[in-house]
Amino acid sequence: MIIVAVVFEFSPGGFDKIKEEILDAVNNSRKEPGAQIYDWAIDITNENRATIFEVWDDQDDLDKHFTYPYMDKLVEVLSQASIRGDIKDYSAEIYEVSGKRDMGFVLPEPENH
Repeated sequence: MIIVAVVFEFSPGGFDKIKEEILDAVNNSRKEPGAQIYDWAIDITNENRATIFEVWDDQDDLDKHFTYPYMDKLVEVLSQASIRGDIKDYSAEIYEVSGKRDMGFVLPEPENH
């Protein structure tokens, strides 16, 4: 199992300029073979910080992910955003894990009044 964590620090308004391409990539990536999770999230404490969290069955599935046309488009708009200065900083890391397990955390049921 492969986990990908990417964090972007956008300049104000930078994310919105490429949001349409991001949504297209998210919607398509979630349908790919081997994609367990593919999410982009805006930090609730910083509207200019976006995190990508991905979980893939294996490296082959992740490699294939970058061969789709919508990913070519996403990489293109991210590159343009970086050149324009809309991306101030980013980090991208891959974690290889041997498995997963449930945390065992259960939320209480609502009380009927």
